[in-house]
Amino acid sequence: MMFASTHAVTQAMRIAPPPAPRPRRNIEHTRHVWTGQMCVGEGEDVLTALLGSCVGIGIIWRARGRCGLAHCFLPDNGVESTGGGARYVSAAIPGLLAAMGVRREHYCEVEVIVAGGAHMLRTHGADHQVGRRNIAAAREHLASRGLQVTFQDVGGSRGRRINIDCDTLKFDVVRVGEPQEAFA
Repeated sequence: MMFASTHAVTQAMRIAPPPAPRPRRNIEHTRHVWTGQMCVGEGEDVLTALLGSCVGIGIIWRARGRCGLAHCFLPDNGVESTGGGARYVSAAIPGLLAAMGVRREHYCEVEVIVAGGAHMLRTHGADHQVGRRNIAAAREHLASRGLQVTFQDVGGSRGRRINIDCDTLKFDVVRVGEPQEAFA
């Protein structure tokens, strides 16, 4: 009996080696981008936002080592502006591009990431589809400028966390509430 359990443990160890530890982010350089805000980072900055029906629009500009993230609450206010806020998708995209110094001739150099736009409430009707409207507005305003979305994780019923590491120029999008791989 003892041999069988020792043998089973030995087999389990051979089959499932422990996962490699995740690299740790420097908490001092983490910049939380709250609803209606945008942030530009570089160097050791890590930009992060927790999204539900809001949509996060990230831009990575590898040639300049700059990243930006906008946390948009609503699709459109009817007026396009570059006035520093990201409450509306329609204002956030031109505002973020301006804050990063990205001009039209640089559009081919940037990577665009779109995340969020979940349907968080269990209700129906046009007034409760803000997530879908945010996604549609992001796609429309990006396409109207000729910007290509290189990655998107949108819709559904789960919130997301987006992280952009300005040092490595990498990003990740994690769905909140879904099982994640555990690390020791």
